[in-house]
Amino acid sequence: MIYSVTRLFFIVVVVVVPSVYAHIAFWHPSMWGFNVTDKDPAYSYDNRPVVPLARMTFNEWWFHNHLRYPPHPNDVFELPAGKAAVAELGCNKGATTWWNSSEGGDVRQGDWPCPRSTSVQFHTTGIDDVKGCALAIVYESDVSKIKPEDFTVFSVNQTCVWHRFTTFQVPADMPACPGGKCTCAWFWIHSPDSGSEQMYMNAFQCTVAGSKHDAPALMKPQVARRCGADPEHGITHPTPSNCTHGAKQPLYWLQDEGNNMFEDYMGPPFYNDLYDFKDGAQNDIFMKNTKNARAFRKEALYALTLYFGITSDFMGKKCAL
Repeated sequence: MIYSVTRLFFIVVVVVVPSVYAHIAFWHPSMWGFNVTDKDPAYSYDNRPVVPLARMTFNEWWFHNHLRYPPHPNDVFELPAGKAAVAELGCNKGATTWWNSSEGGDVRQGDWPCPRSTSVQFHTTGIDDVKGCALAIVYESDVSKIKPEDFTVFSVNQTCVWHRFTTFQVPADMPACPGGKCTCAWFWIHSPDSGSEQMYMNAFQCTVAGSKHDAPALMKPQVARRCGADPEHGITHPTPSNCTHGAKQPLYWLQDEGNNMFEDYMGPPFYNDLYDFKDGAQNDIFMKNTKNARAFRKEALYALTLYFGITSDFMGKKCAL
């Protein structure tokens, strides 16, 4: 079997660097599984928030199988509408502001997410090899009612996960959360150039601050499609007509159940232009012209009644106007 120099380097580094600092996670007290360690008796495997997700059952990867460890009701991550939310990413909780509840103590190293480690520990050969990560939201606080297709990606940082302090721009039109609380999640899929492929998901309680009183609702999110230039696979130009425009679901990939992405192992999906996830706030996720859309739909139904001879009374019963 032939290995590239990059993959050989990854194998060597994994041997010499403690695995406690490998991989990466979103960290905040509002997250499910905030205090889960590798010694947690509830799991027969290491299920720390930093552990990657691959070839898992739905229950194992959904919410990182941390639903049994919800956050305190008062621990909520704030998303300021029209401004930036700053998340902390780290290979260990000890690398973040919340180091005092980490099993390893304070190991912070400024803005570097993986103290005493190279970028290979978060599957990146360098700043030019990062592929972006995303925040997604559901306007529902009861997690038992949430399905994967309910999440809408609202912000992307294409330089993720290079920095511990990672900025996510929040769209100005984000509506307020019902009852003051929504459910959010952080998602990441890394480059295939440095280590085994996986996906990452950490869910957390969130709220939108400073919403407009007339903020529009979000569109129903659709599955993203590969449409950007992909020189590594011989595609030199983007194909805009193949893009999913508007609200998009997160990229669920490489699991035994529940995928919405079925790309090859060496051609993973990313939160960047390859799937039309622009850097920053995703401002195309809203139903901004609701009144116009309703009027158009009424006109279309009226035209159908004339063309097919169907009464408007029947159409009104069958079609919500």
